[in-house]
Amino acid sequence: MQTIEEFQKFETPLTHVQAPRIGRVHIGLVQLSTDHSLEMDWAKLLGTQAGVFSSRVYYSSEMTPEALDQIATGISEASDLIATGLPMDVMAFGCTSASIIIGEEKVAHLLTKNRGDIPATNPWTAAQAAFKHLGAKKIAVFSPYPTEVNFPLYQQLTNAGFEVVVLGSLGIEKDTDITTVSKESMLQALEQILPESGADLVFMSCTNLRVLDHIQEIEDKFDIPVVCSNSAMFWHAMHLTGKTAQCPGYGRLLNQ
Repeated sequence: MQTIEEFQKFETPLTHVQAPRIGRVHIGLVQLSTDHSLEMDWAKLLGTQAGVFSSRVYYSSEMTPEALDQIATGISEASDLIATGLPMDVMAFGCTSASIIIGEEKVAHLLTKNRGDIPATNPWTAAQAAFKHLGAKKIAVFSPYPTEVNFPLYQQLTNAGFEVVVLGSLGIEKDTDITTVSKESMLQALEQILPESGADLVFMSCTNLRVLDHIQEIEDKFDIPVVCSNSAMFWHAMHLTGKTAQCPGYGRLLNQ
């Protein structure tokens, strides 16, 4: 066969019937170029209840308000790159500190402006919703961030009606270093800040913090609910679609 016309006579035309979209929640996720933990954590939570379709936005890794605010310039473009032609049920943005600095409403707008009328979440919005869901008013915060990021975190929690009873900070200045914090360091820090704090709940902030696997152990040790950025955002993404996240072994929030 030397020509496409000859090949067309050889080729056998077939027909097909279109199958419906796979029957699980579809989450569109924009995460940071520096995030080493979020995908690993969510892979453990998804099961057959949800699928995640992701892209990344550039981040310099500098834990400063200026660098975090700059992330906003790439969020919409990253959202547009997610699974062209496949409708999402909810959009998520994977950075707690940037959501604090950029602002929750602006992040939601940037995520969904070309995605239709669907809900959006981020770890900061999700964490606050999780605190309310668990009936927590007095919050202990374990933060890996430096002071200039912790201050707006404290202010926004207080303005939202929560009492921050203690805030312990590691003061890490590079996002990519947060992922290396050991379980032993987390437990030691919680031993320092939780006793006598009177907290209803401990929030362990940052999607890059590798704490999801240790939530149950921490809850059992300190007898207090633990919410981390990655557990909160998955729970909230499911909640916004009318579903209840079922992830036994990852703390009270995900095992309701």
